Amino acid sequence: MSRLYAIDGLRGLAALAVLVYHSRSSFWVGINATYREHGLAPNLNAWIGYLTAPFSFGGLGVTLFFVLSGFCIHRRGARNLASSNPSELNLVTFASRRFWRIFPTYVCALLLTALIDYWLQAMSGHKVPNQDNSAFTFLISLLTLQGYVAPSFGSNGVFWTLAMEIHLYAMYPLLYGLSSRMGPVRVLAMTFFISLLYTICEMMFKFESLFAYRFDRGPAFLPYWFTWTLGFYLAEVEAGRCRSVGDKVWFSASIVAIPIGVCLSLMNHYLLAELFWAIVFVSLLKASLKPRGEEIFRMRIGRFFAAIGVFSYSLYAVHAPLLRLFHSLISPGDPNYKFETLWMTLAGVVVSVVFAYVFFQLVERWSIPKTSRIEVKLEPSA
Repeated sequence: MSRLYAIDGLRGLAALAVLVYHSRSSFWVGINATYREHGLAPNLNAWIGYLTAPFSFGGLGVTLFFVLSGFCIHRRGARNLASSNPSELNLVTFASRRFWRIFPTYVCALLLTALIDYWLQAMSGHKVPNQDNSAFTFLISLLTLQGYVAPSFGSNGVFWTLAMEIHLYAMYPLLYGLSSRMGPVRVLAMTFFISLLYTICEMMFKFESLFAYRFDRGPAFLPYWFTWTLGFYLAEVEAGRCRSVGDKVWFSASIVAIPIGVCLSLMNHYLLAELFWAIVFVSLLKASLKPRGEEIFRMRIGRFFAAIGVFSYSLYAVHAPLLRLFHSLISPGDPNYKFETLWMTLAGVVVSVVFAYVFFQLVERWSIPKTSRIEVKLEPSA
């Protein structure tokens, strides 16, 4: 299958959104502090800061990643199921492809995190709250069980999303089998009700607080199952296994979902907001895959996002410790120091992108041919 500019472009957009979100919170004093200092006075730095308010929602790049993942993982399988002689999923081949695509980069990023954390602690005593660089936590992270029995490894807390991703991969054979028997619409409905029920129960009973090492969202993948399955469903639509609702319906649903998602996010009901943001981003993906969307991503700005998208996994994997290292170099005396201007935020973004590209060339790039060489085998149906 040929590469889709839109997919790489959306990956790059999601990765940059998350990067700017983290860099902005690491280096800038924030809107509240800026408003207390300058109010509505004609201060250029203050107004530039106010205009960055949408980047406070940059963490939603994770939701877009989940939608893209469900679409890309199932695209080949959906075409197989739509063929005249569909085959069952070869679990060994699927697991091997996912392992070589994920874990070489993941292990190297964890080792880089350990190196940066050790250097910062030795040189300046910098340490994030509850930072754990033990061998046990490293092993737990490799098993993607962080949040259950140990915290995230070192200062690289973003890997909670990778744990969710791998758990969703583990559920893919179930979705594949159910879709072949029940159809994709029923599978989508099933995951919606499971995600909704889990979210409501968590809001009512707060049972995730029982996990001593839980992070902001997680460790259970269930709230994101519907998000991932929306991408899965769109792959089924593309393969012709089911009919999609009209573009106007998707657009209208997104227009309704955006303000609801914003309100729920501002109220810190992130898990419930996830259900609405998932609708917004699957609509964006659907529109991007159309000829007009492909044309936009082949324009100059689209090619820029697509170029970032090629090494977006590396950027995601290493940007957190890199931002921390960069912060310690420009502000060695105070790891919590924040700047009144956004120049350091921009510098953190540039440094992270450049280093992530180097990391991609040295590490991730060499694992991609391995996945390509693994023959896609599909066992004949009984």
